[in-house]
Amino acid sequence: MDLNIGMALWLAASGDGWVDGELCNLSNKHQRYKYKSTARILLVGSGADEQCAGYGRHRTKYRLGGWVALHEEMRLDVQRIWKRNMGRDDRCISDHGKEGRFPFLDEDVIETLLKFPLWDIADLDKPAGIGDKKILREVSRLLGLEQAAAMPKRAIQFGSRIARESNRKNFGSNRAANQASAGSVDIHQSLN
Repeated sequence: MDLNIGMALWLAASGDGWVDGELCNLSNKHQRYKYKSTARILLVGSGADEQCAGYGRHRTKYRLGGWVALHEEMRLDVQRIWKRNMGRDDRCISDHGKEGRFPFLDEDVIETLLKFPLWDIADLDKPAGIGDKKILREVSRLLGLEQAAAMPKRAIQFGSRIARESNRKNFGSNRAANQASAGSVDIHQSLN
């Protein structure tokens, strides 16, 4: 997973890719355009999942233990994000001479989110893609970003499709990669 996340960040920091005419209000909305960004800063969403109940395991913790269990899981996530991800992310981004900015890890953002009760941040009784990151969806709507508010949120390695491509290259397919990482168990039936 570190490789897939690192690759996605490294590619994003390169700023080299394609944009859809529709997204940029260009004359030919159905055409893609080659684009090279000159931006020196890359905005990264690290911390959003940890603070806004964006992981599937958050939903499981909530289902099994309610708000108290969810709060504890999210607290652990926020405490370990610094040592698990930040060094890797910084190295991948700075390789292109760019600087990463992490708005969800800004002290004022963290402090503001801590003032809200968890049920205002997420509504995990609602389906995935609606109740997770509820507060971010509401802010998006307030900013007029209706399409972004309604989109399912995916981790960078999945949203960028880098994990799928990595699995295809290394294992031949996603299914083969999942089977390889799942391990195998031999079950012997005893005959009594």
